[in-house]
Amino acid sequence: MGFVDGGWLGVGDATISDVTTSKKRYALAADIGGTNIRAALVDSDGLIIGRGSISTEPGRGIDDASDRLARLLNSARSTATTGAEIVGIGVSTAGPIRPDTGTYNHPPNLPGWHDRTMKPRLTESMGLPVWIGHDATLAALAETRFGDHVGAENLIYVTISTGVGGGIIANSEMVTGASGGAGEVGHISVRTGAYRCNVGCDGCFEGNASGPAIARTARDRWTGDGPLADLAGGNPANITSRMVFDAADEGDPVAQEVVDLTIENVSIGLGALMNVFNPEALVIGGGVVHGLQRHWEKLQESVIEHSLPGYGDTIPLTATRLGDDVSLLGAAQLAFRQSRRR
Repeated sequence: MGFVDGGWLGVGDATISDVTTSKKRYALAADIGGTNIRAALVDSDGLIIGRGSISTEPGRGIDDASDRLARLLNSARSTATTGAEIVGIGVSTAGPIRPDTGTYNHPPNLPGWHDRTMKPRLTESMGLPVWIGHDATLAALAETRFGDHVGAENLIYVTISTGVGGGIIANSEMVTGASGGAGEVGHISVRTGAYRCNVGCDGCFEGNASGPAIARTARDRWTGDGPLADLAGGNPANITSRMVFDAADEGDPVAQEVVDLTIENVSIGLGALMNVFNPEALVIGGGVVHGLQRHWEKLQESVIEHSLPGYGDTIPLTATRLGDDVSLLGAAQLAFRQSRRR
């Protein structure tokens, strides 16, 4: 059985694999986002055995989050078969972060965690080695192992959710930069003079196309009537990005304007990545992608418009099929990879 959202998830669910042999190797994996923390036990074939989640609540502090994560990981560890080898813990997290120490560097969606790390505390409480990486970088790694682009040597992964982040695989290696800051594609400028992100970047990808940014744009254009007002219960403070996409589907003119603007902002950012990195595959994931997939043809056309003409109409843009598990799978792969190098 697996632990999820405060309760146990049975092995009959589609996302749980019932592994009955202890010959495989396992890793404990965690994914720390601005909203939720998730944990799972993952085998070397990428099968998830047990999983759980809690609210991040970053304001409670990084030590509190580390202790709560340890309890979540122990629940996941309890789903392993007797005698199973667990190589360690891989942690995927929103950044920026230094992968070697797990130290945060002004993380916009984890306020109060700057210059702090949970690695020593988590290592001591779990009794296992801990490796930490940037969530989107590890998602990119997972895509080259389990996604639609297995074996790709040059791949970009972009997550568009509470924030916007990117992962870069170049010549089969994870690109982390001099201090772990590579992949912060959320701060590419897409619309100068528009909204700023939480760290103050003017007109950046994250500030203008993340889930909260979409909701904020809709609130600023609030008219108080139409499908969007109905979905929000008459209160603009209730607006979410999902409501905006749903209202656009129902013909709400304000929501349609916001969706069109979002597609343009996303396309400017993705086109810039195509032009700089020339990847074999550009994969997008995260909660906002569920809405963007309803407008996939328009999104592709817009990315082509913002990319160099050499790509023609064959832009290698795909949405991840690994869903919300992509960062957990990447975190597990980090643990397996690093354990072999010990």
